[in-house]
Amino acid sequence: MNKMRKSKLTASKLSLVALLTVVLLVSLVGVSAKERKVKQSENEAHVVAHISFSGLSIVDMAMQRKVNDKYYLYVQHSKDEGVSIIDVTKPAQAKTLGLISWPDPAVSSRLNVTGNLAIIAESEMLPMRGSSSMSNDDLVLWDLSNPAAPRVVQKFTGVVKWLQDERNFIYVLNRDGLWVVSEPADLEPEQTAPPTYGD
Repeated sequence: MNKMRKSKLTASKLSLVALLTVVLLVSLVGVSAKERKVKQSENEAHVVAHISFSGLSIVDMAMQRKVNDKYYLYVQHSKDEGVSIIDVTKPAQAKTLGLISWPDPAVSSRLNVTGNLAIIAESEMLPMRGSSSMSNDDLVLWDLSNPAAPRVVQKFTGVVKWLQDERNFIYVLNRDGLWVVSEPADLEPEQTAPPTYGD
């Protein structure tokens, strides 16, 4: 009986030593894991700015790059909410310049930006009458020379189709014929070197 008691006591001591060893090892592993810091890569993407459009729906956006390396985003909201103009020249300091209305908020619109020109295609679905039908789509051109104050420069009604070529000419086909439109000239003079003597 004494031997049995000694053996149980020895087994209990061994179990206690094994348990203490496991606890000690687990705590040491935890300490060494805490000491190793995960090094973050310099190449990881991270958010540098955020602009909230509280209460406005987001539909699309277009980018404009000006000659003087200024960048503007035109964020399209739903047809009755307009377009937000965002200056992203310094991305970490992005700021809203304003919110402008669609030319005709009663119809759905699509926005494209090319140079100093915004092209807004407005569509209104009409039922077809008989075999011939005329489109009731409009094309509105905005001058973006001053991004904070865009202005409508031309509106075409009954547009069947419009195209733009690599030279930024816009071709508009409507019930009145074919119209060829150039992009508005940049009103800001380009930076050039001063003339030297003898030039």
